[in-house]
Amino acid sequence: MVTVRNLSDTGRVSVRGYIDTGSDGTIVTDEIGKRLKLYEHPVTVAETMSIGGKPEERILYAAVFILKGIEIVTAVDIREDVKEVLLGRDVLQHLILSLDWKKETVEVKDP
Repeated sequence: MVTVRNLSDTGRVSVRGYIDTGSDGTIVTDEIGKRLKLYEHPVTVAETMSIGGKPEERILYAAVFILKGIEIVTAVDIREDVKEVLLGRDVLQHLILSLDWKKETVEVKDP
C-alpha cells in the first residue's frame, strides 16, 4: 500500500501500488490525478514510451508518495489508460526493496 498526496496536502489517497522496476517513472490513474488535483501542478514535459509503443511527449505532474513513513516527491505521468499506480525507479531509488521469491514477499525499508 502507498499513500499518494498532492503538494499542498489538501488531498490524499491510499492505494495498492505495483512495483515496476523496468520503468524510469511512476504512473498514477486519471481518477487519482483528478481527485487530488494533480493537474494543477505541472512540472515538466518528458518523452515517454511504453513497451512496444511509440515515443510520446507527456506532461508530468508533482505528487508525493508515502511508503513506510518515507515521503518521496516526484513527477508522475497521469494516464487514462492505466488502472493502477505503478511505482517506477524514480520512487524506488529512495528505498531498500527486498524481494524474496521463495517466501513470496516484498519488503520496503527506509535506507
